[in-house]
Amino acid sequence: MTATEAPPVGAPLPPKLLDLPTVEAATKELLLALGQGDKAEVMANTPARVAQLYAEVINPAALDIEVPWKLFPNDCGYDDLITVTDTHYVSFCEHHLAPAFGVAHFAYVPDRWITGYSKVKKGLNYFARQPVLNERLLVDVLNALEQIIEPRGVALQLRSTHCCLAMKANAPAQEVVTVQGFRGVLRNDPYRREFMEATWSRPPTFGA
Repeated sequence: MTATEAPPVGAPLPPKLLDLPTVEAATKELLLALGQGDKAEVMANTPARVAQLYAEVINPAALDIEVPWKLFPNDCGYDDLITVTDTHYVSFCEHHLAPAFGVAHFAYVPDRWITGYSKVKKGLNYFARQPVLNERLLVDVLNALEQIIEPRGVALQLRSTHCCLAMKANAPAQEVVTVQGFRGVLRNDPYRREFMEATWSRPPTFGA
């Protein structure tokens, strides 16, 4: 990086396409199939409410998705682990379209760039707020972080509790699913061990 080189800005992430009239019509059909057709208020207003909820959840304006990551020159030469823990997110199980509530732990060892912590959360939520598998969410976020920050290494751990599990009679309400991935120098000790010690010592608190 030269003295005049400007930090790159992450490529814009486009709004997710939502066909709200179709969502509304499909919700009405679902309510009828669930035997709710005799509830006049529900049939009249719930389909529109459901469509609006999905619009707000999947494409919330607060995510500022046009510029998800802002980078800063690592002009102080910092070359050790940076860890951000307890980042909360909401997602949907793509198998059942039921909500999932998650806590993410993120770490990276910078090279030329460092990033704003709030941008990591916005980027995570961009990928999470849609029907998605945990494994796909993990890989998508890791790929984006590697591509944009260009770190020496990056790690991500996602711990989530899923309503599709909690609603089943034989499942505990706080069953936790964990996926994690390591790239670059984070695959190896001491960085990997330091990250694991920082995250596994923190039991997740969902909805805080």
